[in-house]
Amino acid sequence: MVIYFSGTGNSRYVAESLGHLLGESTYFMPQVPASSLSLSGENVIFVFPVYSWGVPPLVLDYIGNLSDAFVNEVRERNIPVSMVCTCGDEVAETPEMFCGAWSKRGVEVKGLWSVIMPNNYVLLPGFSVDRPEVEREKLECAPGRVREIAMAIQNRDWKRDVVRGSWPRLKTRLIYPLFVKWGINPRKWKVSEECVRCGRCVKACPVGNMAMKAGTPSWDNHCVSCTACYHSCPAKAISYSSFTNSKGQYTCHLSPIKPEKRI
Repeated sequence: MVIYFSGTGNSRYVAESLGHLLGESTYFMPQVPASSLSLSGENVIFVFPVYSWGVPPLVLDYIGNLSDAFVNEVRERNIPVSMVCTCGDEVAETPEMFCGAWSKRGVEVKGLWSVIMPNNYVLLPGFSVDRPEVEREKLECAPGRVREIAMAIQNRDWKRDVVRGSWPRLKTRLIYPLFVKWGINPRKWKVSEECVRCGRCVKACPVGNMAMKAGTPSWDNHCVSCTACYHSCPAKAISYSSFTNSKGQYTCHLSPIKPEKRI
């Protein structure tokens, strides 16, 4: 089984592709409560985007809320648990954080991989989408990387194959906690007069944190900072304080890999 979270589609593409390649069912975290998840297939593969050089809080909570029955079955049947995270450039100590979450449940993680995908984080100064040529290059490389990971999982070739980057401990242990405390703030989202009231942002929000009120979008208090609302707005009417001014938009347009035969 492939269990994933995605905001702008990078991790969805990877998760659905792995599902097709490995013959595993896919489960979108916001739609399937962790407490009611039932084990299926030959693998447990978590796919998610790296958040500020760490595991998204939503994913950590999901692992912690898995039922004891689910975790016990994983152990008893010796089902391998793996991580495939998407990132714009690097993951720092995201693997250690993921392994730590599973260690608390008494499970050893087998495989750890990263897939470089186009950047979508725009909520702080110095962070923006990639230049068109960089985005294109990353998307061209993605299918081959996903197939490589699927082959490794199929062959039980467990490894830690990630782009760690420089200063990983500093980024994950110092910057990530600051991001979790201060970087997820629904009160900073706003909508301008350019809003065309199409409701695409509301539909794009993966956790149901948005609603149309008096014809314009509004945000509730359980934002996960995935930026789906911003990137899905056709009028660029959504902004996060002033941090998104003059920045581009990105949504993954790749279709999941669907092979004629399983690997």
